[in-house]
Amino acid sequence: MDNEELKGLNGIFESINNECFDSCIKPYKLKFSKYSARTHGRIDFRKKEIMISHQMFMQYGWDAVWQTMLHEMCHAYIHQEGGQARHSKRFWNEFEKRGGIREKIYVKPKAAYVYACPTCGVEIERMKKIKKPYLYSCIKCDKNYNMRHRLYLKRDKGQVKL
Repeated sequence: MDNEELKGLNGIFESINNECFDSCIKPYKLKFSKYSARTHGRIDFRKKEIMISHQMFMQYGWDAVWQTMLHEMCHAYIHQEGGQARHSKRFWNEFEKRGGIREKIYVKPKAAYVYACPTCGVEIERMKKIKKPYLYSCIKCDKNYNMRHRLYLKRDKGQVKL
């Protein structure tokens, strides 16, 4: 994540604050999260921090970031006004009133583990590590377990994709 992306986040926050909230939302620290995939964004009221999924940004671009930022800023607005900032009817009314679109997008998480077949080379991405990988073989090469097509760990979560 570079400075240009962080400037873009700050610009979106300012833009939404001016256009949708008449500049009434107090400043928040803005970050891209490289770990967040299942949640598009997150707000922490104690730290005054909004985190946006970098994976979502990479897959869907600035339009998705804008919608997510608006979503998180609606939480901030309701919280700032003294209300409960959860996903209530009030929250969704506020979100839609300010231009929010309730559309579920799927963000494909970055796989922590990649297993591969030594025969055909097919790669299988997984979020969790297989506990006993020697019990698994490639289903494309053989429908039944076959030791010749046993999966091996190609990339661990600490390794960089080549």
